Amino acid sequence: MSAKVELPMKEVFSVPVGTVARMPVRPILDCLKAKAASELNEKEKTIPEELEMIRTWIKQSGHIRGRMDDQFLLGFLRACKHSLERVKEKLDTYYTIRSVLPEVMRKRDPLDPFLRKVIRMGVSVPLPKTVKPDDPKIMLIRADAFDGDVCDFPDILKVFTMIGDILLRDDDQMVICGQAAIIDFGHSSSGHLFNFNLSFLRKASILNQQGSPLRQKGFHFINTPKGFDLVLNIFKGLMTEKNRNRTIISHGSSLESLHKYFPKSILPTELGGELGPVQQFVDEWEQRLIDNRAYLVEEELLGVDESKRRNTNPLAEEKDLFGTAGTFRKLEFD
Repeated sequence: MSAKVELPMKEVFSVPVGTVARMPVRPILDCLKAKAASELNEKEKTIPEELEMIRTWIKQSGHIRGRMDDQFLLGFLRACKHSLERVKEKLDTYYTIRSVLPEVMRKRDPLDPFLRKVIRMGVSVPLPKTVKPDDPKIMLIRADAFDGDVCDFPDILKVFTMIGDILLRDDDQMVICGQAAIIDFGHSSSGHLFNFNLSFLRKASILNQQGSPLRQKGFHFINTPKGFDLVLNIFKGLMTEKNRNRTIISHGSSLESLHKYFPKSILPTELGGELGPVQQFVDEWEQRLIDNRAYLVEEELLGVDESKRRNTNPLAEEKDLFGTAGTFRKLEFD
C-alpha cells in the first residue's frame, strides 16, 4: 500500500470567477497531435484565439462561475471538436447539472474520513496502460466493490467525478482519445443493481454524458449476473444516441472474450492480466486525490447562479428531473 500524506485542513477557498490561476497548455506527443488534428479538427495556431473567445463568453454570460485556465478550456474544445457553439453548450450544461447535484458536488474533501472509505472501495479505477499511446484510456468500474451498507450511489459518483476532474486537467491521452469502460460485476447479484433512484440516475447520466468533456469510446461488461439483459436495457435507455452507437459488448464470464479487446499486458490480475492487483491502483488514486485536495475542494465554488442567467437553461426541458422549467430559478448557487 502506498504511503498516505495528509495535508493540513483549510476552511475557506476563495476563487472569484475570472481570477482562477491560468496554467499554460502542455505540449503533447506527436501521435496525439495527429489524432487531435484528424479527429478533433485541432489547429494549433488557432487555439489561443479560440480560448480567448471562450473566456470572453464565460465572463459575459453572467451566470457561470467557471475555470478560465487554458488547459481546462482546451479539454472542452477537444471534446467538442473545436466547435465554439458546442463548447458553450457543454460548458453551460457542465456547470448547470453540477449545481443541482449537491449530493455529488459538495463535500469533496478527500481527507474526509467518510469519503476516504468510499475512495478506498475502488469502485472506479483508471488503469495506467494502453497498447498504443493514442488508444482510448481504460476506466475499470467494479460493481461488486460497491458496499451499500457503507455509502449510497451518489457517494460513488462523487469519487468518480473527482477522478474525472483530475483526468480532465492532467491526462491529454484521455481527453484526446477518449476512454473505454470495463464494467466488472464480479460476484455482485443483479438485485442490488436496482437499488437506485431512476431520477437520480437520469441526472447522473446527464452529468457524465452531455456535461462531461471526457468522451466514451465503448462499454465492456464482464462477469454479468443473471437478469443482466434488463439492467443493460436500463443502461442503454440512459445513454445519449451517440453513446448507444458506441461499442457495447457483454462478455458474460469469458475473460478470453475480454482479452480479444484488451490484452493481458494492460489488465490487472483480477481480469486475467499482468499489471498486478487492482488494489495498487486504488491506493495510488487515493493518494493522488489527496495530493489534489485544494483543486477538488475549490471546485465547490464553481457552478451557476440562475438568477443571473441571460440565456435559456440547457436543461429546461428536463421536466421529469426538475419538475418544471422554472424550478431552476429556485436552485441558486450560493
